[in-house]
Amino acid sequence: MRTAVVCALLCAATLHAPSAAASARKAPPAVSVTVSVTDGADDTGSGKRLDYRITVHNLGASEVHGARIEQRMPATTTSATAPRGRVEGHGVGEQKVIWRADLPAHDIQVFTATAVLGGRAEPAASDAPGTRRPAATVCVYVGESFAPTACSGDVDDLPESTPESEGGSWMGWAVGAGATALLGPGVVRAVRRRRVARAG
Repeated sequence: MRTAVVCALLCAATLHAPSAAASARKAPPAVSVTVSVTDGADDTGSGKRLDYRITVHNLGASEVHGARIEQRMPATTTSATAPRGRVEGHGVGEQKVIWRADLPAHDIQVFTATAVLGGRAEPAASDAPGTRRPAATVCVYVGESFAPTACSGDVDDLPESTPESEGGSWMGWAVGAGATALLGPGVVRAVRRRRVARAG
């Protein structure tokens, strides 16, 4: 009886093994995606509009479904727009654009967005003197992953007015000091003459 039971169990396992293997999910194909972003400029200024072009390239042989493309705008952005995208955040420094798209195998897709810059923020300790660097970053997320598959960024120079004003202030002090040096002795002599005239 035991032999029959063992045989029955082995036979059942053998029969179900192929169907279990067939129903097992295949491992998802490796995802290979690149992204680049540019606004076509090297420098900008307060109140200027930046036009961004985001290029997403699926290098893989399989389609990527429901990719999420996110662009964070520069910190001084006051308003942003994006065809086919959703703008999130309304305060300065909170602007973000999100696109959802399927990426066919070996396909290239282009997305566009614009940002209008507001006033300058306080310079960070790492900034080069006299410049601010408005930066936009774009990342591609696959599925619901919180880790990006690919990221890229664009940085522009934004000249500061502070160094120039400091230079103007320095020039003013220099001119004032020169005038004092030239006119000072004459003023002293005039005062002495008045004192002598009063004493006489």
